[in-house]
Amino acid sequence: MLIGRFIFGLGGECQFVCKSAIISNWFKGRELAFAFGVNLSFSRLGSVVAGLIEPYVAKNHSMESALWIGFIFCVFSWFCGVGIVCCEIYADKKDGKKAEIPENEKFRCA
Repeated sequence: MLIGRFIFGLGGECQFVCKSAIISNWFKGRELAFAFGVNLSFSRLGSVVAGLIEPYVAKNHSMESALWIGFIFCVFSWFCGVGIVCCEIYADKKDGKKAEIPENEKFRCA
């Protein structure tokens, strides 16, 4: 469980950075603060709902059922993320933007 939580923490932080970048591309000014607030609220709401549903399902059905529900939500979330990336690519092509990383911002090991 500790290893899973560690991996979740790594992925969660990367996800937060990506979501913030996408939100800041789509919203400006006061709308940006509202969009960040809505994003954070839904993230926390998802945690609360999972905390309520998972123990109930595990207690009244089985642990396997609870894990499957979590897995299904993870897969659904992944497909939503892929959809957002596709929307971003489409919007960039429509606007004539090229997704290039400047040389000084590229990651290098050495």
